[in-house]
Amino acid sequence: MKTIYLSGQKFEYENLSELKDEFEKRNIKFGNGCELGDECELGNSCELGNECKLGNGCKLGYECKLGYWCELGNGCELGYSCKLGDRCKLGKSPFYAIALYKYHVSAHWDKSIPYVQLGCYLRTVEEWEANFWNNTIEFLDHESKESKDRLFAFDMAKQWLENNKI
Repeated sequence: MKTIYLSGQKFEYENLSELKDEFEKRNIKFGNGCELGDECELGNSCELGNECKLGNGCKLGYECKLGYWCELGNGCELGYSCKLGDRCKLGKSPFYAIALYKYHVSAHWDKSIPYVQLGCYLRTVEEWEANFWNNTIEFLDHESKESKDRLFAFDMAKQWLENNKI
């Protein structure tokens, strides 16, 4: 448990996001170079200074302002009318495709580990490469059109991952 004093009042918390209402009431703004962890939540009209870093999955309320050179992690959500300063870096969105083969295809990074989903199978690229032909019920003949389409879809997902390294 951590303790913070705001306007002379004592607050105990585990994560700063628990105090978002108290910060908002007091018009508290985070300054230059601040770093906020994964899944942080900031209320409406928040302001962050230059060169701030927000972790993955953060949520910012309406009309927030971020300074220059801020970095937002993957999967962050920005409310309406948010303003980002020049040269801010936004996290990467996942790759998603349909019609590359029989099922949907997706690819994303999670903590610097690349993942690919083909149909209902979500695995790391390393796991796929160790055993690509894991679906022995539907893809018996590796020379069939269906199997070649599946391999093509996997290659497209890997290419997206390569082009969007984090």
